[in-house]
Amino acid sequence: MRDKIAAFRGSKHFELNHVTDHVIAAISVPGTGSLGNATILDLGNITLVVDTFLTLQAASDLKEAATYITGKPVSYVVNTHWHSDHTSGNQVFAPEAHIISTTATREMMDTFSRQRIAQYRENTEQMNQAIHQQEIQMQQETDKKLKREMAWDNASDREFMQMLPDLEHTIPTITFDQQMVIHGSKCTVQLLTFGGGHTHSDAILYIPEEKIVITGDLVLSKHHPVLANANPQEWQHILEQIEQLEVEKIIPGHGEVCSLQELHDVKGYISDMLALVTEAVQNKQPMDDIEVPLKYNGWSFTTYFKSNLSKVHTLITESEK
Repeated sequence: MRDKIAAFRGSKHFELNHVTDHVIAAISVPGTGSLGNATILDLGNITLVVDTFLTLQAASDLKEAATYITGKPVSYVVNTHWHSDHTSGNQVFAPEAHIISTTATREMMDTFSRQRIAQYRENTEQMNQAIHQQEIQMQQETDKKLKREMAWDNASDREFMQMLPDLEHTIPTITFDQQMVIHGSKCTVQLLTFGGGHTHSDAILYIPEEKIVITGDLVLSKHHPVLANANPQEWQHILEQIEQLEVEKIIPGHGEVCSLQELHDVKGYISDMLALVTEAVQNKQPMDDIEVPLKYNGWSFTTYFKSNLSKVHTLITESEK
């Protein structure tokens, strides 16, 4: 397996990480058309891919890597949630591969996601103008870390827009509501959902014999979690249930392969956000006055901190009405 990974031609979109002989993480390279992570699972007689990146080009490289390394075509694709950096590449794998998600994720992809892509197509000129404006703001930014992250975001947005004319919105064909098991000849994987935390429906994949969990964006490694579509309390509850599993390694939605420590970090981040906003509301302090806590200064996705504050503020103020 390691020899096959080493011999793969490589991709600008991701780096392959040999986790075990059955699990290969495809870790996103910042500023490319992958944006999120993906995973290749070799179950013996079955090849399964988890999440399909932001662009068709990144997904095509992923498909090539999966078939080259396992020696088999991809039979199944699992979408952990509906966000485009985990689903836009689905068409590259269909119809040969069955695409799987929770029932609620499929419904979201068939309604909201489909409408949003149609809006992107109708407003291409405005979106390209917005990307150009982002580039101007990036050039004016004096914080080196933030400027680098803005450059990554800008590059990924440009790749997405270049791909958009060729995108065929491809939704799952198989769904589950609580759990599903795929038995390979050498490895078994459990698909589980404990509800919605990062989005209104999040799935994980658990490989008990290898003590590995693939979490999608429920866990991020050294990245600010994205709370735009989140239910923070439910998110924490889901992480607590993942903790009950026997887990040694986590393949997160963003960042490097990690451990339960990073899961604990995400729980702590959500708690800190709730506490910061609650205190600010009580003291009538503007959200813009809240700085990124020191322990999160080194994390990526810095630009999400302010929008996370805004989301939590909305949730807290609405709950008080």
